[in-house]
Amino acid sequence: MIRAVLFDLGGVLERVDAGPRLEAWTSGRIPSSLFWERWLSSSSVREFESGQIGAVAFASRVVLEMGLSIGPEAFLDDFRSWLAGPFEGATELVAETRAAGFATASLSNSNEIHWPVMQAHQRTEGNFDANFPSHRLGICKPDPEAFRKAIRLWNKEPREILFLDDNEVNCLGARAAGLVAVRVDGVAGARAALATAGILPEIPPRA
Repeated sequence: MIRAVLFDLGGVLERVDAGPRLEAWTSGRIPSSLFWERWLSSSSVREFESGQIGAVAFASRVVLEMGLSIGPEAFLDDFRSWLAGPFEGATELVAETRAAGFATASLSNSNEIHWPVMQAHQRTEGNFDANFPSHRLGICKPDPEAFRKAIRLWNKEPREILFLDDNEVNCLGARAAGLVAVRVDGVAGARAALATAGILPEIPPRA
């Protein structure tokens, strides 16, 4: 029985404007369609988002690693604006889930630059029972240990948790850790998954 819902943030509750930028900076060598695959597998990204290196070192390394056409300082300035704000209905969806009697938490790959922005956009401290940004957790998705560590800190049983993420590779990591995981796109996809799980009522389509 599902008793708690663990939300990814970027791509589920928060709009992320990044793919077209990377495509432009690599002259199409890394197309938008492959952005997340490339980003999640980057060693510099993973070290930054697990809190092992700082922002300046990250910017210098990622520019070299991905062969970007801009310098580290310009990249870092632009990187600050990648979070484009919450999807419509994002905070309401989490509030509805809590009101239905389910514990809520976030587990998101994040960093020292983006996390304060995400906290403000998603009202994380008031809307979630717990938050596990990767740079504070010390480990990134899709590593199954990231999920194991989060649920130990949350004091939950993995089989009682529904995890929602917009990347299937992260869902695979969650399932390896024993969670129920569903890949969703945005708030509409998350709401549909919550309805399928019997957590929220289905919303009839508009006439």
